[in-house]
Amino acid sequence: MEESNKTSQYIYEDEYSFLTEKNELFLKESLHFSERKLSEVEEGELESSLKELKEAFSKLEEEVEQLVAEESPSLEEVESLKDALKNKDAIGDFDALFDRLNSLDITTSGGDSPQEEEQEATSDTSANTETAEEKKEETTADNSSKSKSSEAEKTESVAKEDEETDGNGDEESSEDSIEFYKDILQKTDSLIKQDDWPYVTMELDNLSRKWGEGPDLDTEEVGKLYSKFTSKVEEFEKRKQEHYEKLNEQKKENLERKKKLLSQLRDIVENEQWTATGKVGSLKNKWGSVGQLPKGEGEDLDEKFDRLISTFNDHKVDRLVEKRQKEEDNLMIKLIVLDKMENVAGSIDETTSDWKKIDDQFEDLTKQWKKIGRVPKEKSNEVWQRYKNAQDLYYDNKYKFDKKHQSKVDKFRDKKENIIEEAETLLEQDDLAKAARKINKLHRRWKKVGNLPQRLEDKLWDRFKAATDAFNERKSKNSDKLHEQEEQHYREKLELIEEAEAIKDTTDWDKGHKKMQSLMDKWKAVGPVPRKKSNKIWKKFKGAMDVFYDRRREHFKEVKEERKDNLEEKKEILEELQALGQHEDPIEAVNIAKKLQAKFKDAGYVPIKKKNKIWKQYREACDVIYDRFRAAKSGDKFDQELAKADLDSDDRSKIQSMRKEYKKIQKEVRQLEEEVIKFQETKTYFKPSKKGNSLLDEVEQKIENAEEKLQDKQDKLESITREMEEIKDEA
Repeated sequence: MEESNKTSQYIYEDEYSFLTEKNELFLKESLHFSERKLSEVEEGELESSLKELKEAFSKLEEEVEQLVAEESPSLEEVESLKDALKNKDAIGDFDALFDRLNSLDITTSGGDSPQEEEQEATSDTSANTETAEEKKEETTADNSSKSKSSEAEKTESVAKEDEETDGNGDEESSEDSIEFYKDILQKTDSLIKQDDWPYVTMELDNLSRKWGEGPDLDTEEVGKLYSKFTSKVEEFEKRKQEHYEKLNEQKKENLERKKKLLSQLRDIVENEQWTATGKVGSLKNKWGSVGQLPKGEGEDLDEKFDRLISTFNDHKVDRLVEKRQKEEDNLMIKLIVLDKMENVAGSIDETTSDWKKIDDQFEDLTKQWKKIGRVPKEKSNEVWQRYKNAQDLYYDNKYKFDKKHQSKVDKFRDKKENIIEEAETLLEQDDLAKAARKINKLHRRWKKVGNLPQRLEDKLWDRFKAATDAFNERKSKNSDKLHEQEEQHYREKLELIEEAEAIKDTTDWDKGHKKMQSLMDKWKAVGPVPRKKSNKIWKKFKGAMDVFYDRRREHFKEVKEERKDNLEEKKEILEELQALGQHEDPIEAVNIAKKLQAKFKDAGYVPIKKKNKIWKQYREACDVIYDRFRAAKSGDKFDQELAKADLDSDDRSKIQSMRKEYKKIQKEVRQLEEEVIKFQETKTYFKPSKKGNSLLDEVEQKIENAEEKLQDKQDKLESITREMEEIKDEA
């Protein structure tokens, strides 16, 4: 398809046609008819529509050329074909076809028709007039001798008739004369509506001469008829003059077109673009379709164009010879690569383990194949089939023996089969508009799934394409239903817009946010609307949401600033609480801390990113204050000393943790000491014996074990005590 003019106001435009934003294809105005609508073009079908209409024009060209090739085409045939040209839906240079038909010598009942130019028409008219007069004189001379004898016989009869009609003859003669002129005027009306300028000119001249040769009736009525006759002739002459002025302008444009085409061809030859065969072919077609040129201008253009074409063709032959040799070389290289690909594919079996090496080898050979240029056309299919067979063999063996690859292929195949099944179910879906949107999504999903071995990929693609084609055909046949559903979706979305408009000014930010998100979910669930209305209603819906979220952002911007101030206030309170952790009177420190804690809570929210950190520091500071308070109240000397010690929160926390462990072990030591005492008392109940006593031995063993555990626990207590003292000393 030709590219449209980038500066055009239309979606597409070429020399003869244009496509509007409403997807209506129009034929441009020409010298012979006004602008007219050809058809409405569905999305994506412009190229096929243009091709069909241009093919229709080619058929018209063939009909014109067939008529031109006839020896003596009739006026009726020419006029019939002109009518067909005016009404046929086709795209092309119609003016060139009309010019071709107007250049014909047309045989009519009044003699040979003149050529296109008015001077030739006048000349031919004179010639035809002289010929008609000569024939009339010859006919009169031939019939003169034959009629002499009969005239005498009729004289008496005529005399009698004259006597009988003498009373009303003048009146009938006058009426016949007026009808004679009215008949001429009626023929004039019919003629001046035609666009066959030479023919009409000749016929008007004949009628003018006929008027002059008519009955000499000098009446007011005849004078009025003559005024109408001359006025109509002048009207035609004015229209004819405008036509030839347009025709001359068109000829000048044709001259410029040929000069431009010649310049383009010259650039190709001078720049030695010998591979531009398609472009040169297009230039030749355009050159042949250019219409007539102004007389006396551009006679040498065809000769120059032909010389450049000849030069191009000479070099094209040389290039084709080089191309053929290159193709033969490519064939040889491809056959070598094919041998290697077949060897790699055939070497795969159950013993293959280094799959990366195999994959790299085959992929490298595949890349080599693709880089090699074309081969001779007669060998192309054979070589391509062999390449496909090598690919199939490779992937069949890889699937058979490479379990990892097999799993990957199965995964991709399952995904694509699921997509196909979804596409097939859409054939039964009632909402065509939603289904159409889903089809587009399925195509995007298909592209995201990884590629399969080509044979399997082709098989699945054919099935997927068949499903989507069937759906598109159903959609095309039910376009009215589709439009109705789109209108229903449009109404549903208008309701959502009303809901969004109703809550856009709310100050309940949390509720408003949830509602807006719900409306957005519903919007997405509703099917597509008519394309022309889509952007408009989306802007309205999004506009309402933007109003709400802009206000919400502004609100939280203010809240954010407020929370920064709250954070600074809490940091100041935190510093006071941390200082209270060193207060000389732990009980008084708690009293002061309670007021600071209330102030800390009343300070309000802080930025969420700082919330956990500031809270942790707050709890640690409070723990120090209240731990010192509890120690002071407990009466425990160690706790009191710890409360008075100048320690930071981490060191104090470590010592407190170690102190808890110390107390736990201390309790276990007391239990072990009690066990040892108990076992020693039990031992006193046994009397000494030379033979020994197993029960006594067992008690002694328990005492020994308990004493060992006791010693370990006491060592642990000493170790904890040293660690706590070291922490205090370092502080």
